[in-house]
Amino acid sequence: MFNLRQLKSFVYVAQQKSFTKAAKLLYMTQPAVSAQIKALEERLDVQLMERNDKQVVLTEAGEIFLVEAERILASYERIVESLDELKGLRRGHLRIAASTIPGEYILPKFIGRFKEKYPQIEIELVISDTGQVIESLRERTADLGVTGARIKNDVVKFEKLLDDELVLITSSASPIGQKKQVTVADLQKEKYILREHGSGTRKVMLERLQSIGIQPAQMDVAMELGSTRAVITAVESGLGISMVSRWAADEALKLGLLKEIKLPGWNSVRDLYLAWNTHKFLNQLTTTFINEIKAYSTN
Repeated sequence: MFNLRQLKSFVYVAQQKSFTKAAKLLYMTQPAVSAQIKALEERLDVQLMERNDKQVVLTEAGEIFLVEAERILASYERIVESLDELKGLRRGHLRIAASTIPGEYILPKFIGRFKEKYPQIEIELVISDTGQVIESLRERTADLGVTGARIKNDVVKFEKLLDDELVLITSSASPIGQKKQVTVADLQKEKYILREHGSGTRKVMLERLQSIGIQPAQMDVAMELGSTRAVITAVESGLGISMVSRWAADEALKLGLLKEIKLPGWNSVRDLYLAWNTHKFLNQLTTTFINEIKAYSTN
């Protein structure tokens, strides 16, 4: 009979369509994963997948086996997690995927408090953009996500965590920063610094600008950058204006390196969300983390 190690190796390779990616997630070597799959196929006397240079493709037998294998693994995980609940969270590992603002400015402080209460729990925080956070939840490579935007997905649930104020920023020496009253016409003349595609901040920024009549196609985009810190540095250098979370801009604003552009009627608040895969079992550790960060966010 096949064992759980073989079953898990097969499911991860099938889901990731890659031996390399599966090996990384399983903390195994690629040859070890290949050996598990080979042993499983020999035990079942059927080929489950075809290998080529680009990706792994399941055979018809592999497709059928995957459905049942996922069900067996899910049942096994529920049994293990139910037993772990009795241990009072004395051990466990939680992998959190977060977009830039919650990942860099909010979660570290909360995780520190959580670790004080549950010192034996290991927490891994992976920071990327919102699109990648959702993808990691969809692929079940993260237990929980925290994002700055909702992206429609049939398996990911979003729940509001807290408000995040977004501010228009410019360099302290820029002409628009000296104006007491700024108009939409003034904004249309400026160069813009944007986050990369997939960023929740970028998505909200473009939506807000469109709401006041500034269309993305009409914007003079000076550059697109992959982090909020890089955006702030570019704005400080006078390369353009942008919109970032007040969490990120607060220090530079206080130091006088940036100026906030205040526009009458500007809606500058967005929601930050907790997110998780509805097809993934929420164990006691994940549920406890969700409940405690909700309580923390309301204080």
